[in-house]
Amino acid sequence: MRQIEFRQEPGSEPAQQRPRRAAVAASARLAAGLAALACASVLTGCAVGGTLLAGAASGALEAVGLKPSNLPESQKPPREVPLKLYAGTNLNAAADNRPAAIVVRLYKLKDPTSFLQAPFDTFIDPQREQKTLGADLVQVREMTLIPGQRYEILEKVTREAGTFGVVALFRSPAPQRWKFAFDTAKSEKSGVTIGLHACAMTLTVGDAITPAGAAASSNLNLVSAAGCRT
Repeated sequence: MRQIEFRQEPGSEPAQQRPRRAAVAASARLAAGLAALACASVLTGCAVGGTLLAGAASGALEAVGLKPSNLPESQKPPREVPLKLYAGTNLNAAADNRPAAIVVRLYKLKDPTSFLQAPFDTFIDPQREQKTLGADLVQVREMTLIPGQRYEILEKVTREAGTFGVVALFRSPAPQRWKFAFDTAKSEKSGVTIGLHACAMTLTVGDAITPAGAAASSNLNLVSAAGCRT
């Protein structure tokens, strides 16, 4: 029997490969269409994306303190006052010249007026203290220091408390040297360093608030100017 031989013309393509090639071409066109759609979506969202990026950048600047926050003052995080209390070896020695432990109270206040005007006895009686300070008192806490002790802390003060007060309950307190009041915002930057001695506190770092009508004291860092009461 005579065999019939089929020959492919030069440059022609086998018939069985044509469907595969058509499928590849369709896939390519689909991919191109999807890419174009994605590009259009990106271009359309540029304005929105730019706004989001700008907001994120603004928040980052606020977080590192390079841009003022738009939050209300009451919603901002508490201030942190660097507080250092250094007790001398003659702490609370009084007239008998015998050192003793002392109770120190830290007050967070909205206004310093009632605190500065209150006499020493006010802070010995809790009920009288509460009545005198009233709505100005935001928070109070106390600690006990012993002779020679050093106490350092970042004291957290809520934003509503514009004043930070310190009271030392000496056995024989020197006049005007057993309590100090400070502006919280200023103290957050400068810090407060207080020495506690036989009958008085000294102030070496920080600016104490002066009571209304009183002259500013320039020797708060000198214990010799206190004059212990006997």
